[in-house]
Amino acid sequence: MPTDSQRDLRRFGAALLLAIVAGASVRYVTARAAASTSRPRVIDWRQARMIGLAVSQSHLAPVPDRAARQEQYLRLVQRSEPLIATYMGVQLPQPINRVYVFDRAEWIEANLTSFQALFAPLEELYADVSARQGALALAFGRLNSQIIGAQMGALIGFLARRVLGQYDLGLLSPDPELRGALYFVEPNIARVRAQLGLHDEDFRMWIALHETTHVFEFEAFPWVRDYFQDLLRQFLGQVTDQFSALGVGIARLIERLIQGLPPDQHWIELMLTPEQQRIFARMQALMSLVEGYSNHIMNAIGGQLLPSYQQIEDRVRQRQLRRPLIEEAFNRVTGMDLKLAQYQQGEAFINAIVAMRGPAFANRVWERAEHLPTMEEIRAPQRWITRMEA
Repeated sequence: MPTDSQRDLRRFGAALLLAIVAGASVRYVTARAAASTSRPRVIDWRQARMIGLAVSQSHLAPVPDRAARQEQYLRLVQRSEPLIATYMGVQLPQPINRVYVFDRAEWIEANLTSFQALFAPLEELYADVSARQGALALAFGRLNSQIIGAQMGALIGFLARRVLGQYDLGLLSPDPELRGALYFVEPNIARVRAQLGLHDEDFRMWIALHETTHVFEFEAFPWVRDYFQDLLRQFLGQVTDQFSALGVGIARLIERLIQGLPPDQHWIELMLTPEQQRIFARMQALMSLVEGYSNHIMNAIGGQLLPSYQQIEDRVRQRQLRRPLIEEAFNRVTGMDLKLAQYQQGEAFINAIVAMRGPAFANRVWERAEHLPTMEEIRAPQRWITRMEA
């Protein structure tokens, strides 16, 4: 069953797409009425940082014994590597060495920095259009920038209090040789471990195993990262083309909300054009596979590393059942619950393939982009098996 840390990271990925769409939508409005002698921005990043730090209560969550924890996580990651390599039948091109112990403020800074790089193309377009607008637009544009900054800050601050571990892909980095990095948010890990009464080393091993699997998925098969980045570039390109039709999109959204949503559709998806939905579906299929495979790996080899594996799973599952209603409401409103069922389907897909054809056959998903399952195949694993055996 997905863990709190896994769910939060998945939601973070969904929230990233939400932020792209929301930021782009605001850009359309403010681009019609914004100008500045300084560089205008879609998002007030200073505001996002300030709000994020406040919401995260980072000052209340220091990292004691940072050096010892750094050494511990690196050792746990290294223990995970050979077992994952054997199960997946592949070796990493380089040993994992980009392992960082973060407090909440450091995690916020790392992710906001990534967000800024991600939004850079939209910021440039926004600045070009805004430079031709009038003074009244400047105030309106700044106000919207601060609002979006506050929203993003609240979102990332909320996540900073909950996320345990993260594999940062370094998406759209200007350095094509840059490898991903593993982040362990120690104050949150220490808090959850204490709440659940779990063994210090075992609980951290449990987290390290999941995150190390992500390293294999993207670094042992470099085409996966390139494929994901290409989808993201396509999505961003489509967003810029959507601005002129934003009014139509809002009218459609309101109409659909009044009529009622289909049970399997999220309100955010109503803001996407057909082409965006096509790209989005491919991204969701990949993310479902990535997370589902990681869960499968944990269940397949977790017991070899952790005698207490089942105890950890049971206590984490019980904690999930006690999730506050306000958190569920927050997730729905912000879009962080987007397609969580698809991630569960991703794990069910891999489990089904392994049960019917074995791990080696299931590992064919990582051979090339053409072998990736569609969302339809994830829901019906036999379709993927038939295609692979054709």
